[in-house]
Amino acid sequence: AAKNLNNDLLGLDANGVNNSGGAFFIIFLAPLAGLVWIWLSKRELEPNTVIKFGLGFIFLGLGYYTLFATKFFANAEGVTSLRFFTIALLIITFGELCLSPIGLSIMTKLSTQNLQGMMMGLWFLASAYGQYVAGLIGANMATAKHGTSNLEALITYAESYKQLAIYAVIAGVILIIISPFVKKLMQDVR
Repeated sequence: AAKNLNNDLLGLDANGVNNSGGAFFIIFLAPLAGLVWIWLSKRELEPNTVIKFGLGFIFLGLGYYTLFATKFFANAEGVTSLRFFTIALLIITFGELCLSPIGLSIMTKLSTQNLQGMMMGLWFLASAYGQYVAGLIGANMATAKHGTSNLEALITYAESYKQLAIYAVIAGVILIIISPFVKKLMQDVR
C-alpha cells in the first residue's frame, strides 16, 4: 500500500510522521468531542452509549469508504494522494472517539465495584484481540501478487476497504436500531 501513496502532504514529506497522525488527531479532537457531548447533554440531545458506539462504526465505515474512493483519484501508475489517507484517518479517529472513551466509562459504570478492574482488563484484552484480528484482515487484503502493477494493487486494496466500509456501516446501523432495547437493560446508566 505504501507504493500507492504520494508521500507529499502540503509540500512536506510525511513519511517521518505518518504513523503519528492518529495520535495527533486524538489530541486535537478529544476536547472537541467532549465539548460536543456536553453541549448535547445540556440540551438533552445527547445520544445514549449504544448510539455513540453505532456512530463510531458509521464513522469507521466512512473512513474506509474514503480509502476505497482513492482509486477514483489515482494517477495512471496507481498512486494517489496522501491527503485521502489523512482524511480517512481523521474520520476513523473521530469514530474511535465515539467508542473508546465512552466504552471505558461504561465498563466501570455497568460493573459492580469488585469487578471493575477485571472488566477494564477485559476491555483492553478485547482491544488487543481486535488489533490481532485487524492484522489478519490486513494480511488477507495484501493479496497483490509479486509483479502486480501499482494500479492493480490499489484496486485490490480499494475493493477490500469497500467491503470493510459496508460491514462497519451495517454494524453501526444495527447498533443504533437495537439501542432502545440495550438502553432498557442498562437502566439509568449513562
